[in-house]
Amino acid sequence: MKATKEQKSLSVQTKVDAPLELVWEIWTSPEDIMKWNSASDDWHTPRAENDLRTGGKFNYRMEATNGSQGFDFAGVYDKVVPMERIDYTMGDGRKVTIAFSKTNGKTKIVENFEPEKYNPVELQHDGWQAILNNFKRYAEVKSAFTRSSKVTHLITPCLWFDNQAEEAARFYVSLFKNSKIIRKSYYTKEGFEFHGREAGTVMTVDFQINGQPFTALNGGPVFKFNESLSFQVFCDSQEEIDYYWSKLTDGGLEVQCGWLKDKYGVSWQIVPSILSKLMSDQARAERVTRAFLQMKKLDIEKLKNA
Repeated sequence: MKATKEQKSLSVQTKVDAPLELVWEIWTSPEDIMKWNSASDDWHTPRAENDLRTGGKFNYRMEATNGSQGFDFAGVYDKVVPMERIDYTMGDGRKVTIAFSKTNGKTKIVENFEPEKYNPVELQHDGWQAILNNFKRYAEVKSAFTRSSKVTHLITPCLWFDNQAEEAARFYVSLFKNSKIIRKSYYTKEGFEFHGREAGTVMTVDFQINGQPFTALNGGPVFKFNESLSFQVFCDSQEEIDYYWSKLTDGGLEVQCGWLKDKYGVSWQIVPSILSKLMSDQARAERVTRAFLQMKKLDIEKLKNA
């Protein structure tokens, strides 16, 4: 059966046992979209691009897992109200509206879409509902994992940025092993007179580098980083020192004695792990000190031979 004139719009919906903020993030994050955007196990989304703003474009590549077929699901956003509503127009001109709302501790999602004219409306409805059901399963598992995570570090450095918190967090995560983005939070309409940030923009990013938790905050241009706070990175080889020095000074500044500033103004010390042992040797401490005072990037062999 094809869509009739009376069937101008189809609707699917679900309730997700997860907070609205997390549901919104999972719905809009390309990394998450690639994990839930399929109607069955024999399809997947290997690529997702999402410019989430009014006038922005999205493109999800959907393919059969056996590689036999695939297509681009793409469109343009007509309206984006963070954590409330998304309206978009698909490539063939059909309209879609998605509403998000809180209800009894859960998040309700309602999708209204115009059917295409080539397939039965029942098939289209069931396909969209299947993808929504897959989203619900994925989001609830991720939410349960998030809720079950316990605080294991009682002290977490918080870095105050103007508006580069997410960019900086992703940069740091890309440099260090055992590193990842944990979660993001967003500004709401509440408190706008104080923070001046548009609702739905990133407020904080929780992340780990080398297992150490950090929080990056978009707090505005009020405060700047300075050398009174720095982070020490201990390296077992010259190759490690060269790697971190090169990456962190790209767009930043070489300072002195193993100190540098990265492109965001954050200070780091790239330190040989052996330095504390060399400095504890009273017979060598003065020579080692004299040697590293003449260096910017520290040289392990020169320190050993001092």
